[in-house]
Amino acid sequence: MGTKAIVIVGKYDEEHLKIYREAILRSGLNPLLVRIVDSSWGESAIESNKIILENAWTAEMAKIEEKTLPASRREVILGKVPIVKERIDKPVYIKDMCQGLYRACTLCEESCPYNALKVDKKTGIIIDYDKCTGCGLCVSSCPLSAIQFPSVSQVALFELSKVKGDKTISCYKDNKNSIKLPCVLMLSAEDIILLRNGGKLNLVCNGCELSKDISKIKDIVSQINDKIGGISFVYPEGKIEAKDPKDVSIQFNYLSNKSEARKEILNHEKDLPLYYEVSINENTCTLCESCAKWCPTSAITLKRSKEDEIFEFDPDKCIGCKICVNVCPEGNSCSGPKAIKVEKKERPSKKVLIRDYLVRCRVCGAPVGSRRSLNLVKKTMKEKGAECDDEWLERCPKHRAEYAFQQRFGMAAKFKPRKFGEQA
Repeated sequence: MGTKAIVIVGKYDEEHLKIYREAILRSGLNPLLVRIVDSSWGESAIESNKIILENAWTAEMAKIEEKTLPASRREVILGKVPIVKERIDKPVYIKDMCQGLYRACTLCEESCPYNALKVDKKTGIIIDYDKCTGCGLCVSSCPLSAIQFPSVSQVALFELSKVKGDKTISCYKDNKNSIKLPCVLMLSAEDIILLRNGGKLNLVCNGCELSKDISKIKDIVSQINDKIGGISFVYPEGKIEAKDPKDVSIQFNYLSNKSEARKEILNHEKDLPLYYEVSINENTCTLCESCAKWCPTSAITLKRSKEDEIFEFDPDKCIGCKICVNVCPEGNSCSGPKAIKVEKKERPSKKVLIRDYLVRCRVCGAPVGSRRSLNLVKKTMKEKGAECDDEWLERCPKHRAEYAFQQRFGMAAKFKPRKFGEQA
């Protein structure tokens, strides 16, 4: 990495953590590249922290703030009050991993209960660190892992899941032996399944101001525990007891994001709560093709036969980004619900979402559109006072232009449009 990463074996309590942190900041090290392990925790704790540091490629992306440390008497006399660079361990946005989904995906923004994230459809995700509490719900929500914590990257979680044996995971505020994360709320269903893969999994939330947002992860743990067992979750108000563990074996070489992890998991275990189902309201859908054109994983595809236009859905490919919902032009907050809906579903099957008659050009036979979409075009044009007869409507763009030309200059007139760049 080109930057020093260190595991300190000593005492993990409030007093010693303060001492270590000040020493780390004074030395100029990145505190997010230093992990503290209590000497009583054993070799396995050291190894798990090494794995986190070996995959801490996000550590240098953290927001930096200057901080004044307590000064000694000598430093005050000499006028050398120590000012250091503090790294803020709150989620960072990695635009390259977003793959352009920010143009239509709003999962991270919707997941944040503090309104700390905004989606800018031109530049990407904007994080307001004054509002951000570091709960990690946005990290959990992103299917492409484009939002990650600087101290524990997504790849670090995947690599930890390869370690065989039982695991206990909690946050930095827990003084007991566990794998420390910024917050357990950052864990997605994919993370929990893979971490359970190597042995039993115990999640611990000791309670803080963020524990009020714990309902989502409780639901995820309950659903996965019902399927494969071996997962317990201790939180301030109670506990989810681990059910009898089933044998789970998910082998992989390298994963970079949760979408890849989901695919790998479903290749091994089909009966897990990682599926989404798309449904279409046939009364409002006009087959405009927006959902199929925008779908980043081709979970929704358009197929055409000689007579029909068909939209098919493959649940194995759907990552639940809801882009299809966001780009659907039919329905909004004023006129009613969208024509398309995405919701969690237990192992749905491939299906035809909607089918309609395919209209082809009356002249050349090229596909023009579905009957529903053309009916909408006709209705819209009439509402705006424009003429729209079926002869013009049921032609491809080229032959529509030809028809309009002949309507004006006579059917005998020859239509010879110039090619691009051709001189008049």
